[in-house]
Amino acid sequence: MFCTDIPEPFLLIFSKTVPQLLYFSHIPTALIALALGFFVYFKSKKSNKNKISGGLLLIIAILFSIWSILDIVLWTNINSDTVSFTWSLINFIDLLISSATLYFSYTFLEKKDPPLVYIVLTLVLLSIFALFIPTTYNLGSFNISTCEPKEGELIYYYYFLSILFFFWTLGYLIKKVLTSKHNKRLVIFFSVGVMCFLASFSGSNVLGSMTKAWEVSQYGLFGMPLFMAFLIYLIIEYRVFNIKVLAAQALIVSIIMLIGSQFFFIQSDINRILTMIVMFLVVIFGFWLVKSVQKEADQKEQLEAANIELKKLDKAKSDFINIASHQLRTPITVIQGVASMMLDGDMDKMPKKEKQEFYRAVWDKSKKLQIIIHDILNATEFEGKEYSTMDKKVDSIDLQELIGKIVQDFEVETKERDLDLVLLPTKEEIPKINGQQKYLEEVFINLINNAVKYTPSGKLTSDIRIARKGKGRAKIVVSIENEKNSKSVLIKVKDNGIGIPPEAAPNLFKRFSRADNAVSMYTDGTGLGLYIIKEIVEGHGGKVWFESELNKGTTFFVSLPINAKGADIKKRILNKS
Repeated sequence: MFCTDIPEPFLLIFSKTVPQLLYFSHIPTALIALALGFFVYFKSKKSNKNKISGGLLLIIAILFSIWSILDIVLWTNINSDTVSFTWSLINFIDLLISSATLYFSYTFLEKKDPPLVYIVLTLVLLSIFALFIPTTYNLGSFNISTCEPKEGELIYYYYFLSILFFFWTLGYLIKKVLTSKHNKRLVIFFSVGVMCFLASFSGSNVLGSMTKAWEVSQYGLFGMPLFMAFLIYLIIEYRVFNIKVLAAQALIVSIIMLIGSQFFFIQSDINRILTMIVMFLVVIFGFWLVKSVQKEADQKEQLEAANIELKKLDKAKSDFINIASHQLRTPITVIQGVASMMLDGDMDKMPKKEKQEFYRAVWDKSKKLQIIIHDILNATEFEGKEYSTMDKKVDSIDLQELIGKIVQDFEVETKERDLDLVLLPTKEEIPKINGQQKYLEEVFINLINNAVKYTPSGKLTSDIRIARKGKGRAKIVVSIENEKNSKSVLIKVKDNGIGIPPEAAPNLFKRFSRADNAVSMYTDGTGLGLYIIKEIVEGHGGKVWFESELNKGTTFFVSLPINAKGADIKKRILNKS
């Protein structure tokens, strides 16, 4: 059967007898939804947190576009079979949009899927509707005079589900707004956008169906661009979906879409040409504007990031100065005290044993001063431009000999601390490596010194606050071996000390960084040692890393290439800073 009140449409959807608002309300809104849906989907699909919500937004946009096309078909077609088939599906797609919007709202705000019971309940409710679509409960006879099928009892179930999904979404969003502690403005803006869309789109469809005033549904579609406008605002202001969009980009796209929408009303060819020229000029100007603003925004972002890093570094340096000034003051006080006693002749009156204790205190404090000043000078040397030039001479280094001498130098200290320091014999010949010996010596002195300091033994000193608990002696094992690729040498420094807390691990190689348990055990320390180690090793083309278990010990690994080329350590660090 064919309706006779309107002419047959061109290409199924184009007709001159439909209201002018029809195409303007359906096509631009669908295009806006699709554009933003695809944009968000492709930008967010790499993020696990936003992948689901980005995909759901695209599904909503596609379903909305399908609904818009089907509704245009209903307005323009005269074939009763086409109208009946389209009519039988359009309400179901409306329900899919409502349920997908509810699902999207939850995943967007919670960053996870809703509970399984809610998903199953929604699927069951929709499946019941879908089962009755091809039956007379959905559509009955066709009225050729009005070119409309008669709706069956299923329409009441459609009303029920539309109202259910609306108030379900509304209830969830109200609860989220009331309970949200962070980004409350974001939740409020998002909730307003969602509810404007559902109230406008689903509400107008239900109202049009109840009153048979179908023109109402045309106005309901404008809820979609309003919803998209709220999302664009959230993307610009809060970078939701981890997307960076500038206000200028959103403005230019909006202007282009508004100009493009004029083609649905223009009747004159001259006006069409003028509108095309205006659109072309806006596109060219918009591209230039967006590029300029983007460049300025990137520079601003880089400056903000650099400013944050500078503030962090400034705070770390302030903390370091406070610590270093305390550490410098204490040894100087002890040395001055002993010197004063010597000048006053008090030392001559003391027994030999007591004198030795004072002399030993001076020795210990002067050694501590040496270490602190050494670290400070190294850090300054690595950062100051005036120290950027140096001899690039490459030494041929025997690591067994170098590390063996360092281990031997620690013999007195390890005996005092009652711990074992062992250099394991090598199972194979270790080739000499190219590098700068004075810097590599610094690396292994620092690593072994850290192992000694942070491995509790049975003996406490004035500096070490924690004694060893449990069975087994304090032990540090150093080993050297060829790596499997035969192009590098691997050095391990393993201890059974206090270990490194997992939360301290990411920052351990940064300047002035020390783990809390390290500070508790050994109060002195600049937090520069591992930073210096990392820069020297990487300056030689090598790698340094560690494996640690809290309260069980730590192993530091240093991998050095055999044929490192001229490594200008200070210049490298200067370029990094």
